Amino acid sequence: MPAFILTALSLILGYAAFASGGVWPADWFPCLLALGVTAAVYWVAVRRIDLAPAPGRLLRWLLAGIPLSIAIQVVPLPVWLVRILSPARVELQEAAAPVAGNPGWLTLSAAPAATVGLLVTALGCVVMFLLVRELAWRWQGSPWLPVAPLVVIAVLEALLGLVQAYAAGGEGLARGTFVNRNHYAGLLEMCAPFPLAGGLGVLLRNRSRHSSPLRPALVACLLFATAALLLVAIIHSLSRMGFISALFSLALIGIVTWSAGRHPAWRWLPVPALLAAALAGFILLPTDALIARFGDLAGASELSADTRAAVWRDTGRLVAAYPLFGCGLGAYESVMARYNTAAPMNAVDFAHNDYLQLVAEGGVVCFLPLMAAVVIIVSTARRAAGRARIPASFVALGCLGSLTAILLHSAVDFSLHIPVNALIAAWVAGLAAAPE
Repeated sequence: MPAFILTALSLILGYAAFASGGVWPADWFPCLLALGVTAAVYWVAVRRIDLAPAPGRLLRWLLAGIPLSIAIQVVPLPVWLVRILSPARVELQEAAAPVAGNPGWLTLSAAPAATVGLLVTALGCVVMFLLVRELAWRWQGSPWLPVAPLVVIAVLEALLGLVQAYAAGGEGLARGTFVNRNHYAGLLEMCAPFPLAGGLGVLLRNRSRHSSPLRPALVACLLFATAALLLVAIIHSLSRMGFISALFSLALIGIVTWSAGRHPAWRWLPVPALLAAALAGFILLPTDALIARFGDLAGASELSADTRAAVWRDTGRLVAAYPLFGCGLGAYESVMARYNTAAPMNAVDFAHNDYLQLVAEGGVVCFLPLMAAVVIIVSTARRAAGRARIPASFVALGCLGSLTAILLHSAVDFSLHIPVNALIAAWVAGLAAAPE
């Protein structure tokens, strides 16, 4: 049964990735339906067998609180209660009263239909987290099995992207099956740390002063080559923050690998050298096109740095108007029109900062549980990565690098608003939180 579930989850994830990252509802919602059916099949099949130990009490409450905080946004409430909880929401409804009328009941979300869609997505991510966590617990003796689908999908996307980058008459950049190259880089940067961590695990597990077996060396070389392939594809995506995030996460893996089990006096000794190596990579690895992208921070095809900062300031005003429950997940574009001074002649559909947009749409009631869960999961991965050098600790090391990369990238982009990237992040979080 675990092998069947892993196969099903892999097919779901692969389909979402190769269908433009799941950005079209016609592709994405069948994936969520298949995920729900897979979870139901697994539950029916193993309900009489011991399940994995439940997450800690705090994490359980947080995982339940995230979809609950979204569901509250679509529950019709009396207008007098909404006026107390979110005065700006009532003001918005009153402004639309000549067209929409004055209903006696109102949702906290300004776009309840969009919020319901994102609620289903959030539930899908929680289900993916729990299923992968269950599989990782059942395969403690083969901890890399649940990681393999991520690497396979990333390698296929990387190869396709490199073909696009070098194809005659093409755009000269890699975007794989994604609409946006930055979101393509987001997928690759979450997967690249795993082959690197796996290669380090093979080398260190088989290291000997008197012999060096050929087979582990070949396996390690293959894994390092895979990590290099993913990094090259990220470079050819011309995603500036994708490149920076990938370099930072790979340097972090080197630092944690060295410090594991070391005496405190020696633990941080190589940090300057590894950071210098990352800086050298930042200078030497980019192609001419990526260097030009760094030099053209105000490129016409995307938001300039100044415009992006202005969007963030405008979003801050939206946050101030909807501090507790937000304007509703998926309602950012419609509500932002009132606060948009950065590009008043254009619609601003994303804040280009996942954290800022989350607090704008979900308020602190949604933002705090999610961030607390992220802190717990990342801390768990960090502790596991610092244990004795066993295979599971290198899986945790890959999880740490993966989550660090996407969390860093999300500060200037909306990669986690792409369904398949959110699903991969949930997959990685499930690996990181697997019980021993």
